[in-house]
Formats: sequence, structure tokens, C-alpha cells
Amino acid sequence: MFMGICPGNVGTLNYLDVYRRESQRDFADGGGVAARAIVEGLFGLRPDALAGELLIVPGLPAAWDRASLRHPDASIAFERHGDTDTYVIEQRFPKPLALRLELPARRDPPSVTIDGRAAGIRPIPATESAPRFEIRSAAAPSYHVVIHWKNGAQPARPPVRPAPAAAPRGAPTMQTMGTTTAVDIAAFFNGRVTDIFKNEYRSPRSPFVSLAIPKQGIGAWAGHINATAEIDDTGLRAAARAGRGRITLPNGIPLATPGEAGVRNVVFVSQWDNYPKEVTVPLSGRARGIVFLLAGSTNHMQSRFENGELVVTYADGSAERLALENPTNWWPIDQDYFIDDFQFRRPEPVPIRVDLKTGKIRAIDIAGSKGRGGPVPGGAATVLDLPLESGKELKSLTVRAIANEVVVGLMAATLAR
Repeated sequence: MFMGICPGNVGTLNYLDVYRRESQRDFADGGGVAARAIVEGLFGLRPDALAGELLIVPGLPAAWDRASLRHPDASIAFERHGDTDTYVIEQRFPKPLALRLELPARRDPPSVTIDGRAAGIRPIPATESAPRFEIRSAAAPSYHVVIHWKNGAQPARPPVRPAPAAAPRGAPTMQTMGTTTAVDIAAFFNGRVTDIFKNEYRSPRSPFVSLAIPKQGIGAWAGHINATAEIDDTGLRAAARAGRGRITLPNGIPLATPGEAGVRNVVFVSQWDNYPKEVTVPLSGRARGIVFLLAGSTNHMQSRFENGELVVTYADGSAERLALENPTNWWPIDQDYFIDDFQFRRPEPVPIRVDLKTGKIRAIDIAGSKGRGGPVPGGAATVLDLPLESGKELKSLTVRAIANEVVVGLMAATLAR
């Protein structure tokens, strides 16, 4: 808004986007998101006319002592003086809505007045966030809400469960020690990796107008509905034939994959009906880790959250889990990610890539690859690993699709003993 070509404009693209810079400044994509973040997020104005309710859940920083917003439909002004908070709320809807004001508890309990009259509060059931309460009032054009906080200690926060350990991400770190065992997944192969964009993914889809991904499973709206990528695994198959049914990573770990032309070579899972949502393969013995060869799809709308997962279950019922997240470790088969310090920031280790057309194994240098990325001729698979508890007996490996419009493919798995 301040350093761009058009100061004050919340455009769809900005100068930090090294790929497109400030092209298309007139699009409202960014303006819509910014407006919603301010109106619904920062000030918490969330009217529901069908329910007859004006819900307000301010997200103001605790250090702020004043803030105000004027919108054509409603306004809110907040001020804090010592132990007193004041909210002045006005609404200009065709039909006034009942007020429900939800706030964090600074201290417990406060006394509240609305337009000079005492008002009750209702505690909201505790969650992992700070304690909260709500104030309700009948429909009226405006409200003058005054909250007097009593002197005393801060309300106790509910205990926070420790966050689960971060899933291993990036290139395999295990060095070959002892022996390795290829997991026999051939009986579970349900497709050829080259067919991923040759299918028609028709269900489940919304019955309404939507910007869903095109039926071939790749592409987007506005000129990209016929997009595709030609996946060619001849190089991988040739390397597997030369290696007697396996390829070998730079750290010496082998991955078993078919070398014969045309045979199935992947276990696909997806929320699309074309494939099962998950597949479980039996395991046995013990291992200190497992290495995967994966290939599949993802897209812009599946970014920054889990697309799928790999779960290794032990005989005692406990399990290890590797989350597949775009763009951290779940890379699309058709291209490498475009990485940059700002708009496309991705500081995590980069996984090993296996080019399917040539069989080349690439350990990407993240510093040297910034500003590059883009389509990979013939496509590429990704290598990931998951450390295991070597003292536990193994039971099974499950590959599961989580996000919509994504296909996750397991091509090989090797146990490091």
C-alpha cells in the first residue's frame, strides 16, 4: 500500500512478487481479502441477518487502547482507560439485529453496563485459547457497552496440550547402516504414474457453480481449463532395469520400482472416486526408518496445509506419521516450486527429486534454485523419509489422501534396518 507503483491500492499482486511484480493492480482479489481481514478479523464484525444476530468478536491486539471502524452497515469504536473498556456500536441494517459481543477475559469477573443499565455476561466454555465471555442485548440501533474490570489476578488459562513433534521434512537424512529391505507394494499398485492427468476426475464435486480444478486434475480457471502435463517415466524405468528392479539414492539406499514398460508402478489414493482414499500395506520386523518414493498432484488451492499422510503403525498400536504438506515436502509431479524470499518463501530443507524422463536424481540447492522452479519435462517424483523406533515391531504402512482435488502416489518404500 505504501511502496508500490499505486500507493494506497490493495492490489492483487505487489512488488514483492518477483515472478509477476505489480501486474494486474486493478484486480480486487487482494482488496477483498484485506477488507475481510479488517472487518471480520481485526474488528470482528460478523452479521448474520438470517439468524437476526450481529456477532462481534474483536481480534484487537491486547496492547491497543483505542481503535475504530466505520462501515456503511455498522460501526464499532473501542477505548480503554485503566480498568474500563468502552465499546460504542452502531448498526444501519434495514432490520436491526440482536447483539452478541464476544470478548477475551482480562480479569474475572467484570461488571458490564449497556446504555447505563446493568447487563449479564455468560462465560464461554474454555478452550486452549484465553478464557472468553459474551454479552447479549436485544436489537437496537446502537449500544454503549462499558466493561469495568475488577482488580485481581488474570484468569487462569486452561492447560495447553503440547504440540506434536514436527514431522520429518526434506531430503532423506539416514545413512545406510546394516541392511535395507524393500517393502513389497507391487500387489497394491493400482495405476501407472504416467496416467495421473489422463483420467477424468468427475466426483465428488460441488453441485453448484464453483472454481473446481478441471476434470483432468490439473489446471485452473480463466484460460487454463485445458492445461495438462505429459508425464514420461521411461528414464526411471530404464534406470530400474539397469539396477535389476531398483534405483539407488546418493546415500546408498535402494528403492524398488518396475523397469518393464507399461506395467503398473504406483499406489494412488485420492478423495476423487477414481482411487481409494487410503491403502494399507503390511510390514514386519523392525527398522530405524523408512524411505519413500512419492509422486502425485497438488495445486494453488491446497497450499500451506496437509494434502495427505503416511502412517507407520507398530504392533503395539502406536504409530509414526509423516504429513505431506504443500509446499514443504509435498511437491507436484509436473513441476518444481518457484522459491523466493518473500512472496514464495520456503525456508525448509528441499526434498530429493527424481526426474522420471531421465532417471536423474537431483538434490536441489535451495539457495541456487531461488527464482527458478517451473515445469519439469516428463515430471518428477519426490523422496522423503520417516524415522522409526528401532525397538518396536512393525505392523503396517498406510498412505492416505486428505485434501480435495489431490492425488497422492506411493511408488516405493524401503526399510532401513
